[in-house]
Amino acid sequence: MKNRGFKKLIVLLMALALTMSLVACGGSSKKEEAKGNSSTSESKKGDSHYPVTITTYDYAGNEIKETFDKAPERVITTNQTATELMLDLGLGDKLVGTCYLDNPILDRLKDKYSKVKVLSEKYPTKEQVLALKPDLIFGWKSVFAPKVLGDVNEWHDRGVNTLVQRNTVKTVGNYTVDNLYKDINDIGLIFNIQDKTNEYVKNLKDRLKTIEDKTSKLKDKKKVLILEENKDGQFRVYGKNDLVSDMVEKAGAINIEEKSGTISTEGIVAANPDAIIYIHSGDGKESNTKELAKVFTDNKALKNVTAVKDNNIVVTGLAETWAGGVRVVDAIEQYSKELYPELYK
Repeated sequence: MKNRGFKKLIVLLMALALTMSLVACGGSSKKEEAKGNSSTSESKKGDSHYPVTITTYDYAGNEIKETFDKAPERVITTNQTATELMLDLGLGDKLVGTCYLDNPILDRLKDKYSKVKVLSEKYPTKEQVLALKPDLIFGWKSVFAPKVLGDVNEWHDRGVNTLVQRNTVKTVGNYTVDNLYKDINDIGLIFNIQDKTNEYVKNLKDRLKTIEDKTSKLKDKKKVLILEENKDGQFRVYGKNDLVSDMVEKAGAINIEEKSGTISTEGIVAANPDAIIYIHSGDGKESNTKELAKVFTDNKALKNVTAVKDNNIVVTGLAETWAGGVRVVDAIEQYSKELYPELYK
């Protein structure tokens, strides 16, 4: 009997030990599960900004919803305005390649630009772009033409996002400074730097408000022709749908040409503008120089045009006036000061 009782006691103690072991294991498992859930929650919390979706465009001007699951790390910019904007927003370390300068890089950005790989003088080939394994291509609509980099959807299929500057897409309507603000806001969302981009846009708007406060006092606003020299001796004229027209209006003047097109010397004489905004690009030459205005001042056929007689010719660069970038408000300030120096004394 004693032996049987002793055996029962042993069995009971073993059962109790086994139960305690199972409870301990169960508790340990739940702690690990809880720990894992905590880690997942923290990860989600840390990445709570993403995914983000923005509206961009294809080559035909169709709207496309583009989703970013994280901030791009390998960006290729395909024109100067996109490149300078990325550099000015402190995103130069994200650039793995760039191309296509219309004018010399801004002095304040030259050092940052020197660290970026230049792929080509104009647009790069698909092979050059693919070799760099980008996760974002940012630039003008024209880079996605069939004979250049091809349709944006082909890049999306490769896992490469695209971002097209609004002021190169005709379907958005008139090209405006407001479109530039939207591009900057998109960059803020994509790279999760909204605080910086919001402050950047606010600064641009504040500077334009200062110009508006001055030019609102004008009784007579100057009538302007916006011209770019063509190789055939005629001039390209910019109409009210172009970004530079909005810039001229914000500088306090009036663009007298409704539609973009070409204009001859005789056409300039007939228009007789108070001032000419002359857009220059190419060959790495400095754009903002009165030397370039000689295309008008040395032309005897234009000697009686008010803008030429008064030497009221404002020279600007294509990088200031096309697509929109860091130079836009600088240029508007320049136009306003040269057109109305009396307001800035």
